[in-house]
Amino acid sequence: VIIKLLVVKGMRSYCEVYVKSVLPAIRLYLAERLVRDYGLTQLEASRMLGISQPLVNYVVNKRRRPKMLEKLITIPRLKEALDKKARELTTGEANASNLACDFCFLLREENIADQIIKTLNYEICKCVNGKHSL
Repeated sequence: VIIKLLVVKGMRSYCEVYVKSVLPAIRLYLAERLVRDYGLTQLEASRMLGISQPLVNYVVNKRRRPKMLEKLITIPRLKEALDKKARELTTGEANASNLACDFCFLLREENIADQIIKTLNYEICKCVNGKHSL
């Protein structure tokens, strides 16, 4: 039996939710930590994470705090993983080029992905043999 995640009637696939909502929030959280806690400049953090320096400025100065970010950091295991990644980025133990894949893998492997979907009140539709179900 092949299971595929589909977008049906307002439902979303995990990958769509991750790329459009979760990953940008992860980058903003890391940018804030890198600047505030590890002393990187806003420009260094923005270049490292592939986001604009003005966006980093808005987040660091609390002019922009996405609701998605607030929801995500309420998940203890995710917050721990983000804090660890911020430290690893500053010590050279990790690089940001694989950030999207690293976190996607981590979230799925540790079953945090399901918790994120529930926290965000999304429904994921699964298609099994052409029949849609939740």
